[in-house]
Amino acid sequence: MSPRQLQVCHHTTGAVVVKACPGSGKTFSVAARIERILKSEKFDSKGIASLSFTNVACEEIVSKLRRDFGVNDLHFPHFIGTIDKFINNYIFLPYGHLIMKCTRRPELVGDPHKSWTKGKGDKKYIKVNGEKIVVDANPDGYFDCTSFDLSDKLIPIVSERQIHFSLKEDKYFNKDGTISKRIQKVINSKIDNFSLGYATQSDANYLSVKILEKYPLVAKNLASRFKYFIIDEAQDTDAIQMKIFELLHAAGDGNIMLIGDRDQSIFEWKSADPTLFDAKFHAWEKITLNENRRSSQLICNFSSSFSSFGRSHAVNPEVKSYDCHPEILPYSIEKKSGVKWSVSPEDSKKSFLPLLTYFCAVCEQNKIRINENNVAVLFRGWKQGELLDIRKDLYDYERNPWKNHNYHVKDILKGLVLYNKGLVKEGYKLVEKGYFEAIHKPSDINFHCTNHFIEEKIERKGFRFLRDIVFAFIRMLPTFEGRTIRSWVYEANDSLKRHQVPIRLEVENSNADILIEDYFAGELNPLRRLPFYCGTIHSAKGRTFDAVFLLISKRAGSTNYTTLLDNGMHPSDQEELRNIYVAITRPRKILMLAVPGEDLAAWRRAFYNPGS
Repeated sequence: MSPRQLQVCHHTTGAVVVKACPGSGKTFSVAARIERILKSEKFDSKGIASLSFTNVACEEIVSKLRRDFGVNDLHFPHFIGTIDKFINNYIFLPYGHLIMKCTRRPELVGDPHKSWTKGKGDKKYIKVNGEKIVVDANPDGYFDCTSFDLSDKLIPIVSERQIHFSLKEDKYFNKDGTISKRIQKVINSKIDNFSLGYATQSDANYLSVKILEKYPLVAKNLASRFKYFIIDEAQDTDAIQMKIFELLHAAGDGNIMLIGDRDQSIFEWKSADPTLFDAKFHAWEKITLNENRRSSQLICNFSSSFSSFGRSHAVNPEVKSYDCHPEILPYSIEKKSGVKWSVSPEDSKKSFLPLLTYFCAVCEQNKIRINENNVAVLFRGWKQGELLDIRKDLYDYERNPWKNHNYHVKDILKGLVLYNKGLVKEGYKLVEKGYFEAIHKPSDINFHCTNHFIEEKIERKGFRFLRDIVFAFIRMLPTFEGRTIRSWVYEANDSLKRHQVPIRLEVENSNADILIEDYFAGELNPLRRLPFYCGTIHSAKGRTFDAVFLLISKRAGSTNYTTLLDNGMHPSDQEELRNIYVAITRPRKILMLAVPGEDLAAWRRAFYNPGS
């Protein structure tokens, strides 16, 4: 370990922020610190809480502890897991009812938990210039789309396309200072559903702040359970999560370590705020890890343009002198002139595939075995994945095939797709939920199949009885291959009628003439047929590969990449450029970028002449 890694390992008391460049061995340092604390202290009731933003990062710490230090598992009184799981287990689920005023244990709904169908699709439209405009909607339908910030204002937690009204400041309040009627309806719906025990993950985090503030004994008791708090990937925390850490820090022993790299903050679209990490770095004790133990010096030099560290030093003797220069290669992007393609999607694919072939050939020449562990092809969004025949879900919010109070049909179909793909548990759960909502919604349009409802069914009828009913239902449903949503529903209803099952599935027929394979394309992508790892930059964060091929498109969200590049390299406030930085710091030996041919000069200027 380097002297600075040893600083991390042997840090004992107080609040400290560790700023770590990519490949600096921060995860190893965290694992080493945990192992040292375990050896040097006895733990009876107070433990170590090691938290991270993602499951991948948590699994990496667990793997390091097991492989490098022989620590096979951390039991009570310790905890290793995601920030959300920690909040759920220790704050929200046991104490949420105190704030929500519900009579039972709270239940998490919406992404990434159980799908939410209450009020979905219940909208009223008018036509303006032939376009359907939403004029009113059931506020319950937005329960899983919104939450609250620290100032108790309603905020979106999904794409704005899924919400028909604006939550921006100029639309939030009326002229007299009161809250807009539409927004107030959604706020009232949130509060009503809280009282029924429902909450999204964002709600759970928000309500946990309220719990800790209103009941300081809860904060004190929780803080007393853990002597050490270690928060990895801390640059990806949002204001509410950071507030929870501050409250626990103030109530406890004060042993807290934040560790991360603000240059790799790529979750601002999920409300992550890297300036919170910056503020703690300036206010608390600080340690900087700037030695790169992952990549060659050539890759370190190449990525330095996008880093606030400047040049990092490659120190891994296996790869630091690896003599393979990063390359930037051009491909043609699809382009339309009026109604005609000047460069068709097929032409774009034909120009890209030789680059991919060349990349694979370079890997083979350098004796890098092409598999999911060694080689990665990364892209920013699923649109670029189409060049690899990877499709995204076709979803048009204006032509929604799901009918009012019948969103359970989507759950049933998606569950069937997952079930047939081999994801039996996930598919079964969705079909089970959809089945009971299809049974009960005709008599109660607000019925929502909860975990509590399923538990009661099992208690009364038994698990096997319930399972047999759901599997019998699945067997009655037609296959989805080659069928549109509309034709599948017609066949499903015919089968259910023949089997005398009191269920009728309904969709918006005018919008349902779309192939199920197209609608759920993201669930059916044949990624496993590819010999290398293939996925978005976000999916590869925290991982290491021998070789990486990064596919870059024309646009970064709503802006051209060239605009960002020409306006200066400031990753501190340009998340799209930080995405690029995360991708180009994944490889150990080989790095290639494929960029639109017309942008080649801008990308080469950015990397080869960073000072110009």
